[in-house]
Order: sequence, then C-alpha cells, then structure tokens
Amino acid sequence: MKFSWWTFALQAINFLILIWLLRRFLFKPVTAIVARRKEEIARGMTEAAAEKQKALDMQRDVQAQRAGIEAERQKAIEEQRAQLAAERKKLIDEAHADAEKIRTQAAAQLNEERTAATQELFSQTIDLAVKLAERLLRELTFPSIEHAFMTRVLDYLDRLPPPERTALVSHLDQTPMVVTTAHPLDAREEAEWREQLAKRIGRAAGITFNIDPALIAGAEIALPSAILRFNWRDALTVAAKAINRNEHPG
Repeated sequence: MKFSWWTFALQAINFLILIWLLRRFLFKPVTAIVARRKEEIARGMTEAAAEKQKALDMQRDVQAQRAGIEAERQKAIEEQRAQLAAERKKLIDEAHADAEKIRTQAAAQLNEERTAATQELFSQTIDLAVKLAERLLRELTFPSIEHAFMTRVLDYLDRLPPPERTALVSHLDQTPMVVTTAHPLDAREEAEWREQLAKRIGRAAGITFNIDPALIAGAEIALPSAILRFNWRDALTVAAKAINRNEHPG
C-alpha cells in the first residue's frame, strides 16, 4: 500500500476544519452555556446560602424573642409571686396587729375592770371596817370619854401662836362658840369646859353646848372663822381616806 501525502494533508485539513467547526459551533456555545449554567448555579447557591442565613437569622430572632417572652413571663410570674407574698405578709401583719390591738384592749379593759373591782372591794372593805370600828367605839364609849377630848382641844389652843388664837376667836361677840359632843354633858362637865375654854379665849359668855351622837365620841368646836374637830367620826373618815390614798396613789 502506497502512502499519499496529499491524502494525509487533505485529511489533516479536514480534521482541523472539523476542530474549528466544533469549537466554533459546538464547544464555544456549550462552554458559554456551561459557564452561564455555572454562574446561575453559583448565583442560586449564593441566594440559597443567603436565604439559609436569613432563615437562620430569623430562627435566632424567633428563639431570642421566645427567650425574651419566656424571660418576661418568668419575670411577670416572679413579680406576681412577690406581690402576692407582700400582700399576704401585709394581711398577716395587719391580722397580727389587729389581734395584738384587740388583745391589748381586752387586757387593758380586763385590767381596768379588775382594778375597779379591786378598788370597789377595797372601798367596801374599808367602809365595813370603819362601820365595825364605829360600832365597837359606840359600844365602848361612855359619857366621861369627852373629858379626854377636852384635853386635846385645850392642848391645841395652848399651842397656837397668839396671833392665830386671836384670829380664831375673833367675832365671838357676834357669833357664839358652839361645843358639840357625842354624849350629853352634865352641869359639872359643862362648867369645866366653859371654864377651861374661857381661859383660852378670854371670855366665858357666848359658849353654847350641843349633842350629835354621829360624832361617836369626842367634840366639835364651831368658831366664827373655823371648826375644830376632835372626834372619832372624823378620825375614822380621815383614816379611811388615807388608806384608800395609800392603796391607790394614782
């Protein structure tokens, strides 16, 4: 078989023409299509990545919002619990205060009632003691007991400073001296009273005598400017007042 350079050259030229035609009408459009497709795919992937990122961002935002909502809910719950606890504590404190106030008022009222009852009982006891003492003294008294009280009257007048004694017996010419005794005095006793009083007041006239069994024992001297009391009735009254005052100093 003989090799032909012309045939080889024609085949090479045909091959080159084919390559050019393929490149011109097939490879270049295909390459452009592939490049465009790659670009579209890349753009699609970029957009998909952006959408994915956007979706992730939205998911994070939603999660953050949910977390914020949950935090707000928990905060609201805690605030509500704190408010309820504060209200409960306030109600309990008010209830305790009211109970303490009621207890204090009840204790004060009970103490007042107890004090009043004690004071009333004490007063009744004092009154009873005074009445018993008065009864015993009435049973023990005898007419001559006034003589001992005359001694007290005279001793009192003797110890008075002269100016006071003068002021005490002034105006006797207008108002007489009245000597009241628990028991009637006989003539001798009246004369002795009159004589001894006259030595102190400077005159025997203007002295009258009276009887008051309520005095129990002793005498009461009524002067124009004062009344001198030396009797058991007033002594018992003063003693009862003193006992009450010492027992209830308030």
